[in-house]
Amino acid sequence: MSDYDDDMMYDSEAEDIEEPEEDDLEVQTENKYFEAKDAAADDPKAGVKAFLEVLELDTERSQWGFKALKRLCKLYYQLKKHDDVKTNFNKLLKEYTQLLMENEKAINNLLEFLAGSPDIKHLYDITLKQLEKNGNKKASLRLELKLAKVLFENKDFDALEKKLAAMHKECQLPDGSDDPSKGNQLMDIYALEISMFSAKGNNRKLKELYERALKIKGLCNPRIAGIIHECGGKMHMRERNWAMANSDFFEAFKNYDDAGARKQSCQCLKYLVLANMLSGSDINPFHEQRAKSYQSNKEIEAMINLVDAYQRHDLKKFERELKQSKEAIMDDEFIADYIQDLMKKIRSEVLLDRIKPYTNITIPFIARELNIKTDDVVDLLVELILDGQVKGRIDQIHQILRLAGTKSSNDLKYQALSKWANQLNSLEKSVFGRLN
Repeated sequence: MSDYDDDMMYDSEAEDIEEPEEDDLEVQTENKYFEAKDAAADDPKAGVKAFLEVLELDTERSQWGFKALKRLCKLYYQLKKHDDVKTNFNKLLKEYTQLLMENEKAINNLLEFLAGSPDIKHLYDITLKQLEKNGNKKASLRLELKLAKVLFENKDFDALEKKLAAMHKECQLPDGSDDPSKGNQLMDIYALEISMFSAKGNNRKLKELYERALKIKGLCNPRIAGIIHECGGKMHMRERNWAMANSDFFEAFKNYDDAGARKQSCQCLKYLVLANMLSGSDINPFHEQRAKSYQSNKEIEAMINLVDAYQRHDLKKFERELKQSKEAIMDDEFIADYIQDLMKKIRSEVLLDRIKPYTNITIPFIARELNIKTDDVVDLLVELILDGQVKGRIDQIHQILRLAGTKSSNDLKYQALSKWANQLNSLEKSVFGRLN
């Protein structure tokens, strides 16, 4: 038999074999999904059309339809078709409920992707309702915390305050006190409340929550502890309590470091350095073992140079570092708020250092040394004299600082006249005494 005859025999036999039915429908749907995925990579609009075709094939509500709807929500979001996002997100919740229950992570990732949507709160709310309807309380709680974080990032403080108040109420005993059995949940809520009131600048409420949070025992997630101590440090900074701020920022830095939150620990290390300088401490924060591992970071390198200039009382280098490290230091809004306090601190230190060898020193000379106006020097001197750090007085007529223990020719003249007047007064009393 020829090879040709063999081929013909194979073909005739093949015609008699029944092809599989469209149980292959799922295979077709799967293939269509991956085709749609490839199409979307090149053209989002073509991707939308292809994923809609996947949904037409997915009559059994399989994982491919579920995935296609997620992709559609993302594509519509990228195309800024927010009404279509809402429509398809609703369809995802209603028609794929079982898969939703089994894929909490997938829905969370989708919501995170859609975080910038103008309807994000609505999307979270309808998801929460669906989870509650399905009796998934733990997933609801986790999602509520995620929603609260989104509201905080979007600075929607009115909605956030209401959400946190409702969540906090769920974690309280009938007498209104915190339920110790819900400590971890409470810490998450406190961290968000503290962050919110810190951002709003409400120090009174922040202090109240901060003190309550510190009383919760037996915890705690180091990242959450880091948030609480960081906000506590900022609270103390607003109160100009530099030493307490220094302590809280150090705790925040350690906790973030333990949590592996490198970005946050780096930020708190910068705040720690700021508070350390403002408190007048002679301890270099970078001598601490943990801090040494951050020295290669560019932002931290700028702070190291700043500390070095501060401890050497090198005002010119200090000012130069501030200008050269604008991105690392001045672009941080929190640090920028305290630059004037920091400049006053180092100028005070430099001033106290410069006047040591003198008995009299001219104010214009001090102004040149500090690179500020004479009026600013006078204001600084008045503050230092009132604080008892400078013993002396300001001769504003002659623009001279006269330090205690030194007397000018005018001082001696006035002292002699005063002594002479006292002697005349005593003589007068003596004469009149004898006449009487």
